[in-house]
Amino acid sequence: MTRGWKELNQEVIDHMQQGRFQDALEPARAAVDAARQEKDGDKSNLAVALNNLGELYLALDDFDQAREAMEEALEAYETAFGPDHMETAEALSSLADLYMDGKQYNAAEPLLTRALGIVEKAAGGEHPALGHLLTRLAQIHQYRQKPEEAEPLLRRVVKIYEKSIGPEHPAFGKALARLAEIYLVMGHFQAAEPFLEQALSILKASLGENHPDIAGILEKQAMLFLATGRADKAEPLMRQVIDIYKKTFGKDHSKTAEAENTLGEHFLNLGRHDEAKPLLEASLAAREKSLGPDHPAVAQSLNNLAVLHGNMGKFDAAEPLHRRALEIRQNHFGARHMAVTQSLENLAALRRVQGHADEAVALLQEALSIWQAAMGEKHPATAQAHFNLGTLLAFSGKLKEAESCLQTSRKILEASLGPRSSHLAFVLEALSKVYEKLGQKPEATAYAARAMKIRKSDQQPASRNN
Repeated sequence: MTRGWKELNQEVIDHMQQGRFQDALEPARAAVDAARQEKDGDKSNLAVALNNLGELYLALDDFDQAREAMEEALEAYETAFGPDHMETAEALSSLADLYMDGKQYNAAEPLLTRALGIVEKAAGGEHPALGHLLTRLAQIHQYRQKPEEAEPLLRRVVKIYEKSIGPEHPAFGKALARLAEIYLVMGHFQAAEPFLEQALSILKASLGENHPDIAGILEKQAMLFLATGRADKAEPLMRQVIDIYKKTFGKDHSKTAEAENTLGEHFLNLGRHDEAKPLLEASLAAREKSLGPDHPAVAQSLNNLAVLHGNMGKFDAAEPLHRRALEIRQNHFGARHMAVTQSLENLAALRRVQGHADEAVALLQEALSIWQAAMGEKHPATAQAHFNLGTLLAFSGKLKEAESCLQTSRKILEASLGPRSSHLAFVLEALSKVYEKLGQKPEATAYAARAMKIRKSDQQPASRNN
């Protein structure tokens, strides 16, 4: 006897609740077929069946099939309930989540905006469903590096959750943590710190000490402490994060690898190479195992290990790591992407100390070309690229070429950051040395004096109003 839609759908739900996604696939397809054959013209059963099939494909990492099912599910929901119904809003949200997971933010944004309007009209401006939609929109702004647009959305989420589900609910704690993250990105550390403390307290009470969400907040706290000069507080937090991720996901998980890399980078920046090395090596091994040998995160680990070896004078060990990182980034992002410039610049620095200045110059010229195309000639990042090339040319004895690069860097920084920028001081000092070697004493003295004036200004304490 042929089973009906309701029976098949229940089988799908039972399998999915127990994590048996492959077993759920055949009855899920059958449920869609059965719902299509219903004669009464009601599309609601078909909408549910298609949505479940889409969720199932997503769980099986079949993005294209999931998108196809969810797009059809949205059409069925609109037919069954109308374009302004809460069920339609939920379907819009599900499809937007799918696009977000696939990093298709331009496709997700109009769906989220439409769903937001439906919920606000149907249920009011304080409905809990708004929290998820606003959070997703904030994530899009954050991805586009517009934290100032994400911040008011997340503040609204906090208020909605505080009124609707209460300040002890874990969703409220997570909303506080997301808001704190935006403040960290914006450099508003004083605003971020109490939100992180409150979020940690809420989530520990509901999730326990060793939940991965706890680790996520501890990571943010560690970043805050590092940014505010409290490394002694950051380091034990990062070790706790690594321990939680190892217990939860295992030593080879990408989250474990990322946390190990973060702490390893911290030790690398401090010159604590013996502490950095095992962390960076473990991170590389875990990323290669969990993400594959050609993933951009693998390139990051290769870069950090290469820098470590270079700092320790092991240039022959550093070079193949830098070259492999460069190849991965070029293949993944394209040869003209900004992500490639780090590898070009670091490999250039290595080739310089290895005595291959001409190759180093060519690498920095390529990096400069990428920055010019990506950011324009007037951006501080382009000024930095001119500075990098100029200092290398000066090192190589090509003083007139160095002068040209450094003067270009100076003009960009003066126009973009002002005449008292600390970044400008480095350029002025480099120009002073070039003019000294060229025998142009007045220019050398003038630029050295300007640099010294900026340095002294940076060292002066801020004035106080009594």
